Amino acid sequence: MAARRHRLYGRRRRMSAAAALRARLAVHSPARARWERFLAGLPLDPDALDEVRPTGPNDVIVCGSSRSGTTLATAALFQPPRVVTVMEPWDGMRLPPAALFASLRRELATGVLRRGRLDIAALHAEHVTRWCRDGERPVPVEADADTVVAVKWPVWWRWLDRLPDTRFVVCVRDPVETIRSYAGTGGRLADGRDYPTAFNAAMLRTLDATARRRPPEPPGSPLDEAWLRRIDLFDHVHEQLLPHIGRANVHTLRYERWFVEPDAVLDELGAFLGVSLAAPSVTITAPRSRPPATDPLGDAIRARCRTAAALGYA
Repeated sequence: MAARRHRLYGRRRRMSAAAALRARLAVHSPARARWERFLAGLPLDPDALDEVRPTGPNDVIVCGSSRSGTTLATAALFQPPRVVTVMEPWDGMRLPPAALFASLRRELATGVLRRGRLDIAALHAEHVTRWCRDGERPVPVEADADTVVAVKWPVWWRWLDRLPDTRFVVCVRDPVETIRSYAGTGGRLADGRDYPTAFNAAMLRTLDATARRRPPEPPGSPLDEAWLRRIDLFDHVHEQLLPHIGRANVHTLRYERWFVEPDAVLDELGAFLGVSLAAPSVTITAPRSRPPATDPLGDAIRARCRTAAALGYA
C-alpha cells in the first residue's frame, strides 16, 4: 500500500511539473505573442471620446460582471426576428456603440449574421451555450428595422454614464458564486483582471493601485492574494453599476431567478425590450455545484465584498 501511495505521489508530482512547464512555455509561445499583439491593437478607449453618439431606439446592451449570466441571457434572448443578440464581437473594442450597432444592422440586412462568439447552430441543435471564434460561424438571420439588436459585452457597463437613453440589461449574480467562478475560469479572470485592452486600461490601473494599497489579511484568513484580487475586481465593477440600478433605462437581471421562475424572467425582459418573447432555445439548467455545509472561504469572501449588501446578497 505504501509503495502504491509513493507511486501515485510521484505521478502527481510529475503531472504537476509537466503542467507548470506547459504554462511557462505557453506564456512565451508565438500564439500567445500574437494574442497579446491582437489585444494591444484594439483601440477603443471610452475616456478618449469627447462625445458618444446615442444609439438607436431598438439597440440594447447586455453587460455586467464576467460570470454573472451574460452568456445565458444572450442565448435566451436570441429570438429573431424579434431580438438578435451578438455576443462579444471584437468590433465592440474598436467601434463606439452607435457605430457598432449601425454596422450590425447593415450586416443583418444581408440576411446573415457574421459576427459574434455564440455558436448559434449549437444553440438551435443542442440547446446549449457554446463559444466560437468571432466570425467563425455565420448564420442566416431574419431581421428588419423593428428588430431589437442586443450586444453583449460584460465590460460595456462603462457606457452607462455616457448613454442615458440606451437600454441596458445588467446581469448580477451572488458575489461568492461569481468570484468562485472567476477562479474556475482561469486566465486573467482567475487573477482578478480582464483583457489588457485600451478599453480596460483605466480599470486595470485602478485595480493595480488597489492591490498595492491593500492591507494584509489577518493570520489564518482563507483569502490569499489571488482571492483578494478577484474580490477587488467584483467590487470595482459593481461600484460602477450600483448607481445605475433602478433607473428607467436599466433592467437588472438576477442570474439565480432563471432557475426558479424563468417564465417571469422572460416576461419582464420582454416588457423591458418591448417585444413578446417565446420559450428560449437554450436549456436552462441550474449549476450542479452546492456549497458545503460549512464554508469558511465563502463566508470570508462575502464578508470582504463591499458591494454584496447593496446588491441584495448580504
